[in-house]
Amino acid sequence: MKQIIHIFLAFSPLAFVSAQSLRIEPGDVKQTFKVNLADPLLNLELYASVRNISNDTIRLKWQRREVSQPSGWQTQVCDGVECYLPIVSSNVDPNLGLNAPFVLPPNKKADFIFHVLPNQTAGTGKFAIRFSSAQKPDSILASMNFEVNVQSLVTNSKEWQQGNIQVFPNPASDFFMLNTTEDVDQLVLYNLLGVPVKTYLAEQGQRYSLNNIVDGVYLLALVNKSRGTIRTMRIIKRGVRS
Repeated sequence: MKQIIHIFLAFSPLAFVSAQSLRIEPGDVKQTFKVNLADPLLNLELYASVRNISNDTIRLKWQRREVSQPSGWQTQVCDGVECYLPIVSSNVDPNLGLNAPFVLPPNKKADFIFHVLPNQTAGTGKFAIRFSSAQKPDSILASMNFEVNVQSLVTNSKEWQQGNIQVFPNPASDFFMLNTTEDVDQLVLYNLLGVPVKTYLAEQGQRYSLNNIVDGVYLLALVNKSRGTIRTMRIIKRGVRS
């Protein structure tokens, strides 16, 4: 019996991870961005770090949580090891077949980048990244908290009008349209590598054909003949499915 107790005591410090094992620097991040919301690829970044203040190495799981956010916003996390797509909300997710806890030695820190993709929408969002040990994933050790306020940077009425141009339907199957072509002379459709796929002359009420365009995500540049590209929009081509 004494031998069994001796073994338990020898291993218990390695198995126990307390809430005092981690320190978030800073614990709360609040930031306001005044940006050009006409950019569909706008990516805003916030920074924080987690430090292991214990004497033991910890294998950490993190979980991204959207407390509140405007409709259309997306977020994603870079944890110092990998940058994950918005569909990934944790580095340990059995539903995605993902098991990638990161190792944090004593007195070391991991820098996190929290990405906000507002998708042309202003507003305020609140988010958290919650940390736990991989051995006890349901026991929260610490939390990073983010509050993001995104405001539209509009300098004149012409810019406001350009920011309110909409493409519809989106996703589109056979064609798309614009609600207005004021100040627009030409449309250029690009793939995500920046290669032009198709060019259109802008006409009010025109249906712009997507025939022979493969399904996928594209960028649509609105071009003024004297000022160049005045706005770039994201458009999805999706074929009709039965």
